[in-house]
Amino acid sequence: MIIRKNIRSLTASEKQAFIDSLLELKRLGEYDKYVHWHHGVMVPTVHPDEPQDPDYRNGAHLGPAFLPWHREMLMQLETELRGINPEVALPYWDWTEDVANPAGSPVWGPDLMGGNGDPADQFRVKDGPFAYSSGNWEVPEYPEDGLPGKGLKRQFGTLVDSLPTGADQQMAMQERFYDTPPYDSGHCTRGFRNRLEGWVTQRGDPQVSTPGSQLHNRVHLWIGGNMLAMTSPEDPVFFLHHCFIDKVWADWQAQMMLDKPKWAPHYAPMRNAPEGHNYGDLIKPWGERSIRQLMDITKLGYEYAPARTLVRSPFRSPFMA
Repeated sequence: MIIRKNIRSLTASEKQAFIDSLLELKRLGEYDKYVHWHHGVMVPTVHPDEPQDPDYRNGAHLGPAFLPWHREMLMQLETELRGINPEVALPYWDWTEDVANPAGSPVWGPDLMGGNGDPADQFRVKDGPFAYSSGNWEVPEYPEDGLPGKGLKRQFGTLVDSLPTGADQQMAMQERFYDTPPYDSGHCTRGFRNRLEGWVTQRGDPQVSTPGSQLHNRVHLWIGGNMLAMTSPEDPVFFLHHCFIDKVWADWQAQMMLDKPKWAPHYAPMRNAPEGHNYGDLIKPWGERSIRQLMDITKLGYEYAPARTLVRSPFRSPFMA
């Protein structure tokens, strides 16, 4: 069984093995396809006036498949990293632990993801293994997304000034339904998925304590830089962030099996949703597993080590409410 750990629990050798495997995957030319897969699934393909069309969903966001699609992507990456080093497992970044000092999180240490970008140099990351100067992590420029110049970029706290809190996460954990009609990204669409993805804001729920985007979306916005665009896996912290999102989902699933076992599989809808979002639909572009086959992480061969904290721009980012 693969054990995915909190980044704060990693030993120095575990960090180094993870980083070395990522860099080797990049050197082999195999990492960039994750960027293309994520960008490709977000490109409109169905309706002539999408994404404004009320029936529009892309294959991995704005609807029920958000969580299973990214679970599959995490597994694809982890399998490749373990092909380089069988001891490697994806770690997760529990951002609720860093609310008091987001920029001081150990995730930004030079031995892991490196830190913020330099505003005097197009917000390029200057330290750590993915710094532009290292020459080991090539990132193209995206001028259409306000990211001119090559290299990994971050802009901490530019669009939102805080990370989600444990209380914010608890609001998602208290949702009893996975998703509800019309299964979209509306600020009033109730359900665990839409809440965790970050679309339920103060406009739809006055109990939300901070303005703007929430949870998953808010983390993308707080980091900024390459994490703002549809090509957000250019920043490898994307996978540490989504690994925690997957853990929160797994925790919610486990709780629901205790509280509401007769409601299993704790997913909706079963049918009649946009392509890729129904329970029996295959996850594209891989086509290896359906959403149905991604419900139980123990059957998928991994589990999460406990979290340390126990909790029940010039363009418009796709993560902005």
